[in-house]
Amino acid sequence: MEIESTTLWDFPRQNYGDKPHGNNKYNGVTPAFVIWNLLQRYTKEGDLVVDPMCGSGTTIDVAKELKRKVIGYDLNVTRPEIIKNDSRKIPLADNSVDFVFIDSPYSDKQEY
Repeated sequence: MEIESTTLWDFPRQNYGDKPHGNNKYNGVTPAFVIWNLLQRYTKEGDLVVDPMCGSGTTIDVAKELKRKVIGYDLNVTRPEIIKNDSRKIPLADNSVDFVFIDSPYSDKQEY
């Protein structure tokens, strides 16, 4: 795969490759290739990535695949790797994270 080099990113599917990243049926899911592009550009193997509103865990799946450490928080826990937490208060020390990915919920259909 190549990193997107334009300012307009258009991804025809939620996933890339053969394995799922998050749940494409999840309300407001982020295309995995968006996260892949950002992590390829701004992180390296072993960096800590945090997603404070991780939904179905797309960031978790992409970060693990790219050999990044990852912590995913959400009020609505959808799988065991997600830690129940309100994103307004992240329980991490200052300067302990290399990259934060935030894609906030777009819909009022999800109950928080």
